[in-house]
Parts: sequence; structure tokens; C-alpha cells
Amino acid sequence: MNKDTIYDIAGIGVGPFNLGLAALCAPIENVTSIFIEQKKEFNWHPGMMIPGTTLQVSYLADLVTLADPSNKFSYLNFLRTQNRLIQFGIHESSYLTRSEYTRYCKWVAAQLPNLIFSTLVKTIFFDRKRDCFQIACTDDITGLTKFIKARHIIMGIGSQLHLPGDLTINGENIIHSSDYMHYRKMINAAGSVALIGSGQSAAEIFYDQIHKRAGSSKRIDWYTQSDRFYAMERSKLAYEMSTPDYIDFFYQLPATKKKTLLGNQGTLYKGINEELINAIYDKLYHQYIESQPIAAHLFTNTRLEQIKKIKDNTLSLEFCHLALDKKFSRPSDFAVFATGYDYRTPRFLSALDHLIEYNCDKQFEVKRNYSVDNNNRIFVQNAELHTHGFNAADLGLGAYRNAVIINTITKENIYPVDQHIAFQNFGL
Repeated sequence: MNKDTIYDIAGIGVGPFNLGLAALCAPIENVTSIFIEQKKEFNWHPGMMIPGTTLQVSYLADLVTLADPSNKFSYLNFLRTQNRLIQFGIHESSYLTRSEYTRYCKWVAAQLPNLIFSTLVKTIFFDRKRDCFQIACTDDITGLTKFIKARHIIMGIGSQLHLPGDLTINGENIIHSSDYMHYRKMINAAGSVALIGSGQSAAEIFYDQIHKRAGSSKRIDWYTQSDRFYAMERSKLAYEMSTPDYIDFFYQLPATKKKTLLGNQGTLYKGINEELINAIYDKLYHQYIESQPIAAHLFTNTRLEQIKKIKDNTLSLEFCHLALDKKFSRPSDFAVFATGYDYRTPRFLSALDHLIEYNCDKQFEVKRNYSVDNNNRIFVQNAELHTHGFNAADLGLGAYRNAVIINTITKENIYPVDQHIAFQNFGL
């Protein structure tokens, strides 16, 4: 890496979305790129690698295929290099396990020379004289500061843990689901566990725990603020809402309409895989008919309001039942928050505030092409739920979004994007 080089693209963060961008940039001869990651290697949700858990999108939603099916970094080519392509065909499943998806991503990362790890971005400022961004980074190994220059910035640092209200985690017996596998042995040994949240991650943890606790006096309590544990919609017409056609429709709506729609679309992106819901019920049913102690209690309409520590490090969880408007408390040895993630603007962007556009809620004013400035120089990945719709975090749209970003930067139609493919008319 030459210190005088000015890259066309600098990606901040190397998660699946920016890794996909790096893979799509690789075959473009006249585009130079570099991607910066704080971690020492690519790793995707290591704390949720529960054995057997799967993605909720098809293998076609890999890093590149839906933008460039001929790209050498496709999942099918990964299988070819592993001598598993025919086996995969015989296996006949569209859904990869999380561990398999991570292996695939690591395979891609190992082949891309434009990724640098163990490097922390400290600040970014715009150098008007050179007409580029200066990215000040610290090497985690040497401690030295270096500057990387680029014409365009793509933010792909991922989202931050979401916790309800002013509740906090302590890293002892109150954790977020993203750390579940790191604490799994401790949780398995706990006499009682409280699980808060009702999405896919919560369901996977619950299913894992009822197997561990079957036939014992240990219990797990599962709480959701929603009025039910609901399944993700997986009909074909529902899938049409994860297309550019629906994004076009959603994007042009007033902000108030967008908020209302998002509030009613939980089953499109926050629900649980129906097969997993059924497997949970079947496991509880078999425990019941075999006269085993039921190792679980499920609570709906229940909002957690406070956690107190009582004797011997035991927790007292204070709840409000929303339908009955009544308070109650339950003791537990361990609490796991499966309450999702939020996007928060990183501090190192503060020097670019004069270039970035924000709305009245201090959120990025994300343009249709995923830029957040007036000159198409700063772009975001998975920070546009409020502007583009519920599918912002969908792995299946990563390749599409990257195609739009690349085409915008290069001012060429390098990766044609799908248009007018939905049978539904979302607008007039």
C-alpha cells in the first residue's frame, strides 16, 4: 500500500455487505479499492454460531451472484473448489447453515488483496486540496497511525446492540444474544434463564436451551413484548417486497408514512422461521406426553422494565403485562437479551458532518443511490431502514445495493440492476 495512492473506493468495515462490494470491485480493472476492518480477520456473528442454525435467504443471496452470476466469488464456485458441488445438488436445500456461510465468506476474504484487518479508523476528514478523504487509522499490532486516501467512502461497519429502555448488560449474567455461544456453558449450567425478545435469534437460543434442559428441573423463561410469537412471512408475494420495485415505492413516501408502514411490517423481517416455531412446539409437546418436566415458560404481552440483583447474584426481573396492565416479577440466574440491533453514527464521521445530510431525527438522509452527501462521495450499507424500507439488512439485497453504488461511482452500468420485476403494483 503506497502512502501516496488515492483509492477510488475505501470501505470502512468488512462485514458481508462490504465484503461483497470488495468482491464485485475485484474484476473492474479501472477501479482501485481498499477495505479497512478493526477485527483481525473476517468473522460473522461468532456468538450466534449455534450448531444447525441457518440463514433465512437462499444460497443465491451470496456476496455476488444477484449482481454478477459469473463472478468467481459466487457460492457455487466456492462449492466447486471444495469438491462439493454435486453433493450440494443432492442435498437439495436452499438454506445454508450460518457456519457454512461464514466459511464461504472467509474463502472470499482470503483471496482479496484489498482487505486490511487489525486496523482501527480514528477519524475521516476531507482534503479539499487533493479532493479526497483522508482516513486516519491505527494499526492494532504496531500501534502506528497511517493515512489512507480515497475519493469515495462506503460505510459498512454494521449495527450496534439494541437494549430496551436504559437497561444494560454486565458481561456476567446479563448478556446480549450476540454473545450467546461465548457464554453457552455458563447458561447451560444456570438453574434458570430469562430470554427477552422474540425474533429468529431468540427462537434459536430457546430451541437450543430446551434441548439442554429437557428432563431436568432447570428452566428457561421466554418473554416477548409482542402479543404473540409470530412467523416470518415467506410467501412469494411477500418476497416481492424485497425487490428494487418495492424500494422505489417506499423511498418516495413521506417520512410519516414510512414509519407507519415499518411499524406494521414486523412479520416481513423480524419474525421466526416457521419450521423452527413448529420444532419448538413439537419438542415441548413430546416433553409433555412423556411426562417430563416442561423446561420452559413462554410469556407474551410482557415488557421488561427493570432488572435488580438480589442475593447470591440472582436477578429479579420486573415486568409489566401490557394487556392486563399489571406488574409482576420473576427471579432468574441469567438473562439474555435477544433484542436486535440499531444503527448508530460512528464518532469518526464527526469531521464530515458538514458534508453529510441528516434528517430531523439525526439519522442519515440516505439518497436512493445510498449516498448521504450531495456529491455521491459517501455511501452507507444497512443504515437506510428509515428511508429505503425493512429490507435494508437483508443479505439478499446486498449485491443489488453494491451494484447501485458501483454504478453510481463509476458512472457506468457495470452491473445492470433488475427493474420492473414485481407482479404487484405497489403504487399507482
